[in-house]
Amino acid sequence: MNMIEVRGLTRTFQAPQGEVNAVRGVDLTVAAGESVGFLGPNGAGKTTTMRMLTTLLRPTSGTAVIAGHDLLDDPVGVRRRIGYVAQGGGANPAETVANELMLQARLYGLSKSEARSRITALAGQLGLDGLENRLVGSLSGGQRRRLDIALGLVHQPR
Repeated sequence: MNMIEVRGLTRTFQAPQGEVNAVRGVDLTVAAGESVGFLGPNGAGKTTTMRMLTTLLRPTSGTAVIAGHDLLDDPVGVRRRIGYVAQGGGANPAETVANELMLQARLYGLSKSEARSRITALAGQLGLDGLENRLVGSLSGGQRRRLDIALGLVHQPR
């Protein structure tokens, strides 16, 4: 089974100088269990493509099916099955690590006990043990990136 199937994905923006084709006809297939890297020079459309695949930006044209859910017809189904860690991260610097993880888990519908279990497991796997009561803003750069990864995995995306 393919986890990601993309055909002809395109995104065009209107700019003062005319249309800008940020993404032109991307075709991509990723099988279940396969790991891929999304590489390219600045301005190649990587971020725009990822924003489309995570339902944050509507494609101009093309189709995408993520974990069996159509990007346009079932964006909620897509979001429930993916974990996305953006380049800039999204954790609140004034909140504790534990509270950020609990909030994310609860937003995805995990019970408090499921959330605690996942948070404990991820803290151990990602080297966040002992940091649960620290403010996100006090973490080192590496610790913050590991927290971002934990936030993307806490709901066990497919």
